[in-house]
Amino acid sequence: MGSAFAEPGVQRTFVVSTFVATIGGGIILPISTLYFIKIVGLSAAQVGLAFTVSGLLAIPLSVPAGALADRIGPRRVMMATFAGHSLVGVSYLFVQNFWMLLAVQMLSAASLAANYPASGAMLRRIGGDQAVTIRSKIRVVANLGVSLGSLIAGVGIQIDTATSYRVLALAFTLTQVASLAMLFRLPNYQPLPRPEKEADGSEGAPSKRIALRDKAFLAYSLVGGAMAIQNMILEIMIAVWIVNYTDAPGWAVTVAFVLNTALVVMLQVRIGAKIQSITDGGTALRRAGFALLLGCAAMSLMAGVPAWAALLLLVVGMVLLTLGEIYYVSGTFAFEFGMPPAYAQGQYQGVAGAVSGAAKAAAPALLLGVALSLGSTGWIGVGAFLLLLGLTGPAIARWGERTRPSGEITEAQTAATDASTGSASPATDVV
Repeated sequence: MGSAFAEPGVQRTFVVSTFVATIGGGIILPISTLYFIKIVGLSAAQVGLAFTVSGLLAIPLSVPAGALADRIGPRRVMMATFAGHSLVGVSYLFVQNFWMLLAVQMLSAASLAANYPASGAMLRRIGGDQAVTIRSKIRVVANLGVSLGSLIAGVGIQIDTATSYRVLALAFTLTQVASLAMLFRLPNYQPLPRPEKEADGSEGAPSKRIALRDKAFLAYSLVGGAMAIQNMILEIMIAVWIVNYTDAPGWAVTVAFVLNTALVVMLQVRIGAKIQSITDGGTALRRAGFALLLGCAAMSLMAGVPAWAALLLLVVGMVLLTLGEIYYVSGTFAFEFGMPPAYAQGQYQGVAGAVSGAAKAAAPALLLGVALSLGSTGWIGVGAFLLLLGLTGPAIARWGERTRPSGEITEAQTAATDASTGSASPATDVV
């Protein structure tokens, strides 16, 4: 576990802070809808509407939040997002109607949307040329954190009283406060200087909307964002498929989640360590497409077969889907840390986050409303869609490599800037 939490110093502090925060995520996600329906007394339709509207309205905040992290430093923006989430947990105790719920969920969704690009910018400064590898480690501990939080939430759900739910909401708040406190131990990185010339050599500093002008990165964002629906296959599609369309036992849903988590913990860092460059990222997306298609095909065969066969196909399908997931996220790490210039990492991360957020918002309607209504054919359709997207990965990678400016700030220059402004170096700052 020590290696998963990175080397001692600022890297480990950042990873541990993320781990604690994701424990809170694992606590709040399972109870949020239950609390507002069972304890507050809102209808399922009201809760669903509040969650959907707040999520959609928060998507555009990702890009300006990333740009702000580039301008004032990522630590300040991250602190604001953890403060926002801390307030969300406390606010749960006071929600009494739909409009109060909508306000709380708006704060939650906005904090989440802003945290993604800010944490990406912080990771680029902390990790340097090892940012992709550290991001893989973060994903492992995040999975462990969510699993641990879910176990804690399960206890409160089993007790099933207003007090137990409120204690869990406060426990979520404590995890966010603890994560916020850890950020004080990270360097307060100052903004990086922009080049004096445009990428094409013309005079003038690059546009503050450089990410929106980078066509190769926008192409990646559209492909990577659309492929993000693969995350929702496990979260919303598999449980409904198992329970309503197959003869597999109900506990097979738990098997799927446990197997996914175990494989991510065992393989994410090992596979991710080999996917570092933009070219590697393109290849990883292609491999993800093939694995996801095969996984969807295995799932499609579960309908109409005996329970034991359905369970066996579920295991095969989950192995393939998880491998596809690991290659997909490793590929996105390579693109999202390899293509942006260091001084605009937050802005680029914000663009990628906004597109993937939109795709995830549309995923329930696509996966539940369209794919599952078609049964086994729907699974094949989802797999084919993901394969077609993945096959574009190598071409986008070549485009990205070809269009990267040769004069952008290097990691060595970044370290020099951090040293000159008084920020601690990742190599020397010991926690």
